[in-house]
Amino acid sequence: MKKGWIMLLLGIGLAVSLGWGFQQYTDLRLTKQELSSYKDIENLNQRSEDFARAYARGKHKEYLTKAAIQQFAKQDTREKGYENLDIEDSGLNEVELKQLFTKRTINKENQAESYATMRLQYDVGGTDSPTDDYIQTFSVHSFWMKEDGIWKVNDVNISLTGDSADDELRRQAQEALENATKARDSE
Repeated sequence: MKKGWIMLLLGIGLAVSLGWGFQQYTDLRLTKQELSSYKDIENLNQRSEDFARAYARGKHKEYLTKAAIQQFAKQDTREKGYENLDIEDSGLNEVELKQLFTKRTINKENQAESYATMRLQYDVGGTDSPTDDYIQTFSVHSFWMKEDGIWKVNDVNISLTGDSADDELRRQAQEALENATKARDSE
């Protein structure tokens, strides 16, 4: 009888330890899946940053899907020969990412969106003062999808949100208004 109880307790202990081991195995597998999804998002976040910088410099083709390359080619209205131009000829001095946010599309594992705000600073020549540089701020909204296992941009919307030429035009308009007011008051 004593031997029967010991065998029963050993059987129960073995069943509990097998159940606990199986639970640990499934938790480990789920954790590895979760970590791989975070690594995938981190990879996408880095590609999004690289894309925004490359887009500013005109070197973004490697980040586009095949469909996006065709779409960009249809929309390209520049004259032939622009491919040989060096981006440095434009005076682009600095590309600074101010903000970057990337998220997966809900219920779609292979689609994502990224939002970036970037500042481009152009050296227009003349003086060495950074206040004389031409500065633009853009908002970049990219739509990503996996193509051959690699995150690529399928579509992109870009909005100009700030331009230092606007500030100069505002200053000139304010100065002209003040001069007109002074001229009217002196009459």
